[in-house]
Amino acid sequence: MSLPPPTGSEASRGASRALAAAFLTALAGFAWLRFSYNFVDPDLWGHVLYGERAWLRGCIEKIDTLSWTASGHPWINHEILSEAVLAQAHRLGGGTGLWLLMLGMAVVTVGLALREGMRAGPPAQKWWALLLFGASINFIVTGYSVRPQLFTMLGLVLQIAIMRRLAARPAWMLALPVVFALWTNFHGGFLLGLALLVAAAFVQAMPGTRARRLAAIFPARQAPVTFFSATMLAAAAALFNPWGWHLVVWTAESVWLPRPNIAEWQPLGLKAMIELPGLALVFYLVLVGSVVAWSLSRAPRSAWEAAVLGVLALISIQHLRHTPLFGLANLMLTPPHLASAAARLAPRCRGLADLSRRPAIRRLLAAALFAAGVGAAIGSAFPRGRHLFTMAVERDSFPETAVAFIHDHGLYGRTIIYFDWGQYVLWELPENPVSFDGRLDTVYPGDVMAAHWRLYRGEPPGTGLKCADAEVALLQASGPAVTFLTGMGWREVYRDPLASILVRDPAHYPRLAGMNLPVTEGDKAVEGWSVFPSAPPVLATPSASR
Repeated sequence: MSLPPPTGSEASRGASRALAAAFLTALAGFAWLRFSYNFVDPDLWGHVLYGERAWLRGCIEKIDTLSWTASGHPWINHEILSEAVLAQAHRLGGGTGLWLLMLGMAVVTVGLALREGMRAGPPAQKWWALLLFGASINFIVTGYSVRPQLFTMLGLVLQIAIMRRLAARPAWMLALPVVFALWTNFHGGFLLGLALLVAAAFVQAMPGTRARRLAAIFPARQAPVTFFSATMLAAAAALFNPWGWHLVVWTAESVWLPRPNIAEWQPLGLKAMIELPGLALVFYLVLVGSVVAWSLSRAPRSAWEAAVLGVLALISIQHLRHTPLFGLANLMLTPPHLASAAARLAPRCRGLADLSRRPAIRRLLAAALFAAGVGAAIGSAFPRGRHLFTMAVERDSFPETAVAFIHDHGLYGRTIIYFDWGQYVLWELPENPVSFDGRLDTVYPGDVMAAHWRLYRGEPPGTGLKCADAEVALLQASGPAVTFLTGMGWREVYRDPLASILVRDPAHYPRLAGMNLPVTEGDKAVEGWSVFPSAPPVLATPSASR
């Protein structure tokens, strides 16, 4: 006896369940593909090294001993707690420990943001929150490499969650000093958190006619005194750091520091839209969609929430590195308005809605989404298939073969370095004090930084970098800086597609005698991947000379 065929409603429910499951599969697969990215950030070498040194010495280094251009200069290491955590993760699990820490931070931070975005809303709001997350993954994920910014993203999510609860229970403001006292020692992003509190307090305290107009648009208001009190508590808590108010002032000054050679500090303009369409175009689509949702929404709109999103959107357009912060805040604050706007627009889209309800269409969509999710999960192993579940080093980004040449031929001494490789060289070449590295103005005076930017352009560096005081240079292959130094009498002794090595006096290095210089390597020298080292760096061991 055969079973009766399913009724229309049963078939529709089955197709709906299949579509929901496929959507979650696709979302999980795409999130895994993007968040499991395991290539190292150029600063990772330094962050682990500084954290290891802090654990070893039992104190915070406040004077630089690692470079030759800033030796003895004050060092404001505003990320010391982050580096201590990274060092412990490295001690426990090497590159795998660092990778797991990054994934864990992503799960906690995004999970909290999603939970907040789904909070106290209709069932449809949860699906809109998930859809918004899927649309935002490409720019949220840019913040998820192993670096101290991980803690700023968590700090921002915690701050916004606390701010949303202040209206019902002002006692929540007592949680903010705890967040900011920790955040200040994890990463300089705490300054943005303070700025957002000030912006929130300002819009809540607008007087007279402006306040009435604001209230007509944003009826969900909170007492301004609550935000002013919270701001003062958070600002006071920010002083609990090894440098006190000096760190807060330094952080504010560093915001205006020129960073011409750092891609993530460039604006999200036309160039980014051409070179990074998967990030820039998606960001602007999400931004426009969110503005439309807020405009059409009948859900309660809060002026301070709009101000927070507005500030984060503006700084994201100015600097690419801030787009993950906008994405997380948007994920927390916009889903109610997406759900409300969609409900308002639904009657005008009946034809499309009826088409999407057909079981055959839903099954087709479910099959496509499921295949996409599985494909993304499988694709996450490529091109990382050689080194999964750990931190991988791209040999076409870091001068591994060039550093091996320096070791093999004893090319030790003060080294002029390309900015991105400074902390890599601190780890790999403890005998070669660097001229510059990713610590920027935490250590280096302005004239030293400006001198390097000029040298990289092939210009005379000036007094901030006395090339005659260096013995070795490790720079981008055949770049303007190499041309400048060879014109000053330096000798290029090694070259591959990534890096060039120059020495000021070849006779000082006996192992170069009789060699046909420069030694030239082909593409194989920079192909493939290496694993981030599990052993601690020499400069973090008791026998280290520096």
